[in-house]
Amino acid sequence: MRAWFRYFTPGDITLIFLMCVFAAVLSFSLPNRLATDGNIVFIRCDSKLVGRYALNHDRVISVKGPLGETKVQIEGGKVRILSSPCPNHYCVKMGEISAGGATLLCVPNQVVVRVGGNESQRLDAISR
Repeated sequence: MRAWFRYFTPGDITLIFLMCVFAAVLSFSLPNRLATDGNIVFIRCDSKLVGRYALNHDRVISVKGPLGETKVQIEGGKVRILSSPCPNHYCVKMGEISAGGATLLCVPNQVVVRVGGNESQRLDAISR
């Protein structure tokens, strides 16, 4: 039953134990550090910034894209795409977002809606 155990030294066992403790601590603390509170909505069309809007002020923004007008609604601290001239309306079906780093896309009309913090160039979980 303990045949595999004989290959480990007390130092190996200590190292494995410390690595498990370190992994457990990171799994509880790291997600809280990486999550950002989104309070600004960035809207881009054709790779150009159309506007920055506060997430706590309700409004409807019209964005003109290559296919026509996409309407973006900010309401109750959440943002969603109300309507778009794209053929399948996947962007409308994506629903509401409010978390920092979350993104809505209307690929045919080249509209990108992203929720972010105060800085537009924050590091994300991958680049940290």
